[in-house]
Amino acid sequence: MLYACFRGCFCFASHRSARGVEFYPLDPAIDIDAQRGHPFDVILQKVPGSDGVKADWDERLRQYATAQPLARIVGLPELVKRVTNRGTMLDVVHSLGVANVSAPRQIVLTPRDDAASISQIISDAGLKPPYLAKALICDGSEHSHSVAIIHDQGGIEALRQGRVSGIELPCVLQEYVNHGGCLFKVYVVGESVTSATRRSLPDLVAHSSSTSSSNHDYGDEGAVVVPRVSRFTQSASDDDDDDDDDGDGHDQQQHVPPPDDAVLRDIGLRLHAKLGLDLFNFDLIRDRENPSELFIVDINYLPGISKMPGYFDHFTNFLASARGVTR
Repeated sequence: MLYACFRGCFCFASHRSARGVEFYPLDPAIDIDAQRGHPFDVILQKVPGSDGVKADWDERLRQYATAQPLARIVGLPELVKRVTNRGTMLDVVHSLGVANVSAPRQIVLTPRDDAASISQIISDAGLKPPYLAKALICDGSEHSHSVAIIHDQGGIEALRQGRVSGIELPCVLQEYVNHGGCLFKVYVVGESVTSATRRSLPDLVAHSSSTSSSNHDYGDEGAVVVPRVSRFTQSASDDDDDDDDDGDGHDQQQHVPPPDDAVLRDIGLRLHAKLGLDLFNFDLIRDRENPSELFIVDINYLPGISKMPGYFDHFTNFLASARGVTR
């Protein structure tokens, strides 16, 4: 079986001969059928939107899919595009049909919006502080995963004026849901669904001049940049590179029971069917005030899967089943 991937998205060199898998890196600037390994059984691809060859690469993928109908293109451009814009990414959640599963309310702020119009947009949408500001486009480009907590009107104004590092308009402003500092990262690999618990942002209260439940200083701006969500509650002097001290994210977060595996599988397979994507994960949180309510807050195409429980078996089984299947 021959598998191609752009710039070595995955590395299974020590196992590939046992599973009959051969990987070939692809150059996105060259026609696929002119590259070593053609014809391919499966193509794994993810090219950042900031890459100068992105548009040409997407067209090459479409042409290859037409010319080689037995080749499985994992992540056709038109399908990937749906989850790389946070303004529309979570629209699919509202049509899942799973009880007590939804997405936080959010709006898109643009450079054309002045202070008065932003206040009106927030009011019309029913959003209440605190908020999360996120980059609108999440396609692997710089700042794709930039996040900032916006605590009050001062933070909104700082955001509008471009004074929040890493966040530029247009951006998404999402209502903050307290969730006990715990996030469930759910991985979907073909028909396989598995999850892992991760540390997340702390519970917050409305900003005041002296207090915040997270013990962070929001300063005069009413905003704080979160360079790395999983380490937000740790001391700045802690230089450990691991996401979690004990490997499962439980060391500093409150105990939040994970949803049943059957519920996670149901959600994952419904997203799989509606998005048409085979390799993605989604971030799920449980409402601290109403624990029966679950919120999907982000969807990521072709994420790093090394921390996914049993990732090697799940991934290689997917590759074996994907061969010769068109989508």
